[in-house]
Amino acid sequence: MDLLPISLLILGLLTIALDMMVTAFITPIGVALALMGLLLGFGVGFEESLVVGLIAAVVTYMAVGRYVKRDVQDAGKAKYTFELKGKRGKVVKIGRENYIVELEGDRWIALSDDELKIDDTVEVVDVDGVKLIVRRV
Repeated sequence: MDLLPISLLILGLLTIALDMMVTAFITPIGVALALMGLLLGFGVGFEESLVVGLIAAVVTYMAVGRYVKRDVQDAGKAKYTFELKGKRGKVVKIGRENYIVELEGDRWIALSDDELKIDDTVEVVDVDGVKLIVRRV
C-alpha cells in the first residue's frame, strides 16, 4: 500500500482527536483528510478523493457548526458588560499607564484620571472594551 493514503488517514484521525482536546474547530479538516486517505487506499483517484473530501468537510462544518454555535456564549452578552458600572473594587497593582483592579474576584485593567495607590477603593464609572474607567471613592 502507498504511504500517502496511510499518512492522510492518520493525519486526519489525529486532527479529529486534537480537536477534542483543544478549543479549535478543525474537525472538518480531519474528516476531509481521513476520508481522502480511505478513498486513496481503496484505489480512487486523487482528484476524486480531494473533491469528496472537500464536500465532506463542508457537510461536517455545517452539521457540527450548529452544535458549536449553540454552546458558545457571546462575550458581549455575558456577565461583563456595562453592569459593572457603579461596582467597587480595590487597586492591587500599579502599572506605567494603568492600574490592575480586583473586582468581584476578577482582575481588570483600569484607567483613571485620579492618581491611585495600592489598596485604594475605586468605583467603575465606565467600561471601555475590556478596560474599566474608575475613580477613587
